[in-house]
Amino acid sequence: MNKGLARATGDLIHFLNAEDWLYDARSVENAVRFVERHPDGDLFYGDIEVRLPEGGSVIHTPQEADKAAEAMVCGCLPHQGTFARRKVFDRTGPFDTRWRVHADYDWFLKAIADPSVTLMHMPVTVASFGLGGTSSNLAKGQPEVYAIQNALPFYQSEAWLRRRIELYQDSFLAVRLENAELKRRLAEGGGGVSWERLARGVARRGRDRLRRLLRRLRQG
Repeated sequence: MNKGLARATGDLIHFLNAEDWLYDARSVENAVRFVERHPDGDLFYGDIEVRLPEGGSVIHTPQEADKAAEAMVCGCLPHQGTFARRKVFDRTGPFDTRWRVHADYDWFLKAIADPSVTLMHMPVTVASFGLGGTSSNLAKGQPEVYAIQNALPFYQSEAWLRRRIELYQDSFLAVRLENAELKRRLAEGGGGVSWERLARGVARRGRDRLRRLLRRLRQG
């Protein structure tokens, strides 16, 4: 990504992974029109399509900008759906390559923590993302996420340390409740479960939790 950043000549930067693609033929056009209407914005992020391993897809809509810092504790903004002005990279510097899996997560946190960077959520579906890449590997990636959070001064205040604990507790409880509901319905022979509805609801709360749910469904 840093090599691409060094070669980029425009003011607006966007990254798309090898197995991802633009959602439709007008995604970039719609995003650029939004950016042009909001000259006071610096970092713009839209929605993404999440392609499920078993087939089908759901649209993931990230949190609004005022909730971005909280959303990053247990999730991440979609870099496939993000356009950043070059001056944001001038503020944050390039991607930190010591983070082998989640350098984009580290960069997002630095941008969000900078009070001079204005975030905006775009009502545009920008890209299509397939679950299953390296960054979706919880066992490998999550320890790095924790290390990044612990290295960021922004998250080290007493208020943020307390809030991070609360958010992780909420996330853990939600997973426990989902597990209990799935076990109950599976024990009843399905009980009219709409797997598509369950997947869609969980996807809204983060792709990592969605992967855990789908893994349990396969094992059930």
